[in-house]
Amino acid sequence: MKKELGYGMALAGVLAGAGALAVALMRKKKREEIYHEAELKAMNELDEMMNDGNEDDYALDCDTCSCAEVCAEVCAEAAQQEEETEETPEPPTVS
Repeated sequence: MKKELGYGMALAGVLAGAGALAVALMRKKKREEIYHEAELKAMNELDEMMNDGNEDDYALDCDTCSCAEVCAEVCAEAAQQEEETEETPEPPTVS
């Protein structure tokens, strides 16, 4: 009688473990599906963005960009300000 009860408990434990494993595998598969769908959506959005940009190829060319001169001036001013701040010593602090 005890032996049969032991086998029954072992069988119940094996079945419970198999059930838990099946549930875990189903959850993992669902997470992978969701991740794959999100990845495909992101790739589609990226393709759309890239295709939208291809309509005006000349807009990406810095030589024909109307703001290239303004950008160059701003960069030159920023570089000049950095040089000025590096050259001027900081005043000593009084403790």
